[in-house]
Amino acid sequence: MEQKFIRTHFVEMNLGDMIEQLGEDVTKSILSSFSCPVNRDIENFIKERAIEFSKRTTAKTHLVFWQTEDEKEIELVGYYTITSKVITVDRKVLSKTEAKRLRSQGIYDEEKQEYIVSAPLIAQLGKNYAGGNDTLISGSELLQLAVDKVRKIQREIGGRFMYLECEDKEKLLDFYYRSNFKFFGKRKLDRDETGIEGDYLIQLFAMF
Repeated sequence: MEQKFIRTHFVEMNLGDMIEQLGEDVTKSILSSFSCPVNRDIENFIKERAIEFSKRTTAKTHLVFWQTEDEKEIELVGYYTITSKVITVDRKVLSKTEAKRLRSQGIYDEEKQEYIVSAPLIAQLGKNYAGGNDTLISGSELLQLAVDKVRKIQREIGGRFMYLECEDKEKLLDFYYRSNFKFFGKRKLDRDETGIEGDYLIQLFAMF
């Protein structure tokens, strides 16, 4: 008997839109199933802070669902959160080409030899390990969805620089380096940033 192949794809939903369509209580129930034992900060954010951040427009979270083409199966597999920050980038970490591109997007401080630029931050990025859902999407696929979203926004408002922050772990850094992100600094943790190892985060940028 020939086995029928069911196509699947990823569906993204803005958390704010979900709240409008389903209500806050139903949305909280969906988010409560999210589990990320490899990074408690990722889990705590989606369960405890993402809705409030979205309502205040501080940061926008996008939920990623794995879905069969016939729409009979759908699973929450991950999420990413995007916001905008003003950051400084040391000129020494940039190539000549990167420096030239960044000069057109920010302000260059000659004395400190650093750029001041407003840039999109991929603030959270995590897979849902509940029920083995993490196997339905790769880290590279999830990151690419976040990058594509930022690029879509930038095509409307301008810009080509984006960045993210991660713990100082070799496996994480190798993953982002392979995804064309580059080191540019460290940031000391804020007091409300818990569930993160160490007292700082590594800052990485990508320019397209």
